[in-house]
Amino acid sequence: MIGLTELKIKNFLRGNKLIVKQRSDGIGQRIREKRVKLGWTQERLAKVSGYSRIYVLKLENGQVKSPGIKALEKISHCLGVSLEELWK
Repeated sequence: MIGLTELKIKNFLRGNKLIVKQRSDGIGQRIREKRVKLGWTQERLAKVSGYSRIYVLKLENGQVKSPGIKALEKISHCLGVSLEELWK
């Protein structure tokens, strides 16, 4: 069975940290769409996820080119969606 990482994302192992290259069609855009659908501000998502508002802003704008898989898992959990939904 082919996993999500093989189908949707390019993974790179750097030390012990799994890094995910963003897809060109924009995981950040989908994070923004899910956040707005919840009626949340970037500040709210930052507070709930434990990341800074600047990190959320940069992630949504595609300025974080290789977000960690743990960060994406945490943010997707906070938004109430699966990680797979963010990759669709």
